[in-house]
Amino acid sequence: MDPLHTRAQTIAEILPHLRAIEGHLLVLKYGGSVIEESVYAESILHDVAFLRHAGMSVVLVHGGGKAISNKMREQGITPKFVNGLRYTDKKTISIVESVLTHAINPPIVEGLRAKGAKAEGVSGKKVLTAKKLTAPAPDGKGKVDLGFVGEIVRVAVPKLQALLKKGVVPVITPVAAGPGGAALNINADLAAARVAAELRAAHLVFLSDVNGILEDPQHPDSTLAKVSQNDLAGLRNTGVVTGGMLPKVTASIEALKKGVRRVKFLNGQAAHCLLADFFLEPKAGTEIVL
Repeated sequence: MDPLHTRAQTIAEILPHLRAIEGHLLVLKYGGSVIEESVYAESILHDVAFLRHAGMSVVLVHGGGKAISNKMREQGITPKFVNGLRYTDKKTISIVESVLTHAINPPIVEGLRAKGAKAEGVSGKKVLTAKKLTAPAPDGKGKVDLGFVGEIVRVAVPKLQALLKKGVVPVITPVAAGPGGAALNINADLAAARVAAELRAAHLVFLSDVNGILEDPQHPDSTLAKVSQNDLAGLRNTGVVTGGMLPKVTASIEALKKGVRRVKFLNGQAAHCLLADFFLEPKAGTEIVL
């Protein structure tokens, strides 16, 4: 078979997969170094646009942790994390809002539009309502005040559904409206999981700069194909799931319990990782299951 017909055969073989995803909703958490490197962004935004044109609805929730940390250091503030969640004082929440709204969100929206996908930047404060969050102390004794950090209590589902019905990809910043309208910083992983749960999404995918959950962090090829709720305690005890991975996995399990059908962790540095996950075998990354 000549190369042209080989390529045509490959395209033809994805038809069953296209039929399987049509009408499905994907909530995508876009973060890690992949959000800041243009070569990775190009591939990811191409995949999102492809999936949208293939009949899948997409909601994108982005992070911006590295850019926020860099901006904090520029202003003499040392980033501090408790159980994977960023401590956020009054000055920090101002930095968080500014970086997410002006530095991170617009290029994503513009990149999607350049590829023919309708996209709209959405301030999390317009669709997410939160209460202040405290975290367990690292020593397990008592609670730690995280400052202007929130836990989502409500998602404005009708607003998001209205955008989706128009074929728009909402690109959401992980900041919520707290008591009195004050901005509260929301962990982007937790925000994506809650949005997926409230929208009853078929798919929730976390993109980062690692292959998934690694049994041995020193070996990128030690990716665990599946992690269940029953596995979590053991993986925490052995240090496999720790730091920023903790809220991600916990939120994934809660999303599955609330009706999300499938949760995956993928390496956004792998070219066209989303298309590979939806249309090709074998699957990469880690799937979270109950």
